[in-house]
Amino acid sequence: MGELFRKIHYVKEARDLFLRYIDESMIGNETVSLNMALGRVLAEDVYAKSNVPPFNRAAMDGYAVIAEDTFGASENNPVELRIIGESAIGKPFKGVLRHGEAVKIHTGAKIPEGADAVVKVEFTEERGNRVLIYNPVAPNDNIGKIGEDIKAGDIVLKKGVVLQPYDLAILKSVGYKEVLVKKKPIVGVFSCGDELVDDFEDGGFREGKIIDTNRIMISSFLKKIGCEVIDYGIIPDDIDELEKAVRKAMNETNLLITMGGTSVGEKDFLPMVLRRLGEPGILVRGITSSPGRPLILSVINGFPIISLPGYPVAALIDFIEFAIPAIEKMLGIRGIKVFRRVKAILKHRVPSKPGVRNYVRVRLYRENNEYYADPIRITGSGVLSSVVKADGLIVIPEDLEGYEAGQVVDVILFRDRVGVWDEEDL
Repeated sequence: MGELFRKIHYVKEARDLFLRYIDESMIGNETVSLNMALGRVLAEDVYAKSNVPPFNRAAMDGYAVIAEDTFGASENNPVELRIIGESAIGKPFKGVLRHGEAVKIHTGAKIPEGADAVVKVEFTEERGNRVLIYNPVAPNDNIGKIGEDIKAGDIVLKKGVVLQPYDLAILKSVGYKEVLVKKKPIVGVFSCGDELVDDFEDGGFREGKIIDTNRIMISSFLKKIGCEVIDYGIIPDDIDELEKAVRKAMNETNLLITMGGTSVGEKDFLPMVLRRLGEPGILVRGITSSPGRPLILSVINGFPIISLPGYPVAALIDFIEFAIPAIEKMLGIRGIKVFRRVKAILKHRVPSKPGVRNYVRVRLYRENNEYYADPIRITGSGVLSSVVKADGLIVIPEDLEGYEAGQVVDVILFRDRVGVWDEEDL
């Protein structure tokens, strides 16, 4: 039995072991403008520099008044006040309101000094420089108070938040032009194998040669989640070349992701290189996952390396299960990762071997307001088209022997839109 199968780790066990060696000190911080902060990870708690709103403001169109002046007003007995000016957004009324007076006011405009309420415009009637009030108001009616949303000194956002458009808006509202964020992780990638070429012009049509699709897939995924990527290309099955590539990545990146060379073939030299470069070396070699079993997780003198299988579907699944959590831990991202998923009724029975976590590609379709999941592929870690034509994955845990037809399952979505492919396309 090959070395790969001497100690097989459960997926969670392998991930937890690897993540013990990952922490946010691996990635530094930098200050960026708000315009450049979308999708970046906040590196410190942020406190409001100012109140929001910064002044008392009208909650609706109407007239700013002294509430006491409106007491007793009714449809049959309106109160008449003299209009002394107008308060608009960006053009507040400059004077002081006194008894018997009113200021016409627009939603969001500053409440004039002396006023303590706003009468809704629908309860008024303007006549020249006078206004009739048909409904009384109490102090503070229809007024947004200073600091009602956020008070100066309040915590606005917590460290570890991935900044969204509304986060940037609130940062600007409390006085920030720039913010401290984690630097983008620099991730190195390379594929290994003499059989690999970059494109057909490099010999892709020749017998025995394979187009390397993993690097563009994994590199694109890394860029999508906010990483900078250094692509070291295709490394041949040569111990010295592999060691040189790993050492280079250790000097230039925060994390290395390799693809291929993780099995037990005669030319799978990568494990040999990883074992001899430093401590603790290889932590995990082989997991209870289908597809994705021949995964290697290593830490060399504090530097993390994830070695994905060469088959693209297996590489993708292991990337999701191991690389994304590692990168998020480096960045100190708060909260629980929630993948987009829907509940669907399984169209056909899907068997699974106990002790193995099985990932099944499915197509989703909708009938009578119910989602149905139709398995596309149960096996075949090299069939990339099965991912392209799938809408998502169902995960069968190690302690189950599969799911039955008609059972409701969680489908982890690949895309924002489902149902692009019809049954006859598959």
